[in-house]
Amino acid sequence: MVMKILRIWPKRLGALLRESGGGYALEFALLAPVFFLLLLGIMELGYMVFVQAVLDGSARDAARLIRTGQVQIAANPQGTFQTLLCNDMSAFVGCGSLYFNVKTYATFSAASTGLNQPIQFDNNGHPINVTFVPGAASQIVTVQAIYDRPFFTTLVGQYLGAGDNAALLMSTVVFMNEPFTAGS
Repeated sequence: MVMKILRIWPKRLGALLRESGGGYALEFALLAPVFFLLLLGIMELGYMVFVQAVLDGSARDAARLIRTGQVQIAANPQGTFQTLLCNDMSAFVGCGSLYFNVKTYATFSAASTGLNQPIQFDNNGHPINVTFVPGAASQIVTVQAIYDRPFFTTLVGQYLGAGDNAALLMSTVVFMNEPFTAGS
């Protein structure tokens, strides 16, 4: 029985090696993982850039309320600012994942120096040195909207993220408040 198998085996192996009907399936099996990883990477990166663009627009809209003095005269200035920022981003980001840092400076050069100070994060990834000071009329203000965007695909996140499977997205707006009065 063993001798019969040993005689047939080389013939069948030769026939299997000459067979070309499964070549396409084999090529697909070899290339499909690379193709799908590349496709997922493109989709992740495209969605991240899209969320960054929405974050930029939301930060500008919310900063406009500070620049015109509408936030400063509101009953709850921080709540008014946060509501507009969150409403603009709510389709893409939960409000609990969105942070903001609003500071006032005497000059634009002081604002530039202040923006060079990195935002610190706790062990859970939440910023710890953020403030909300919208300032008065004709003061220089910086508004930073911050979102730590998690990746859907862990493997892609390892290469595009900062090692924690997330990318820190930040939008910064620097402006001088208009000369508004507290009663208007």
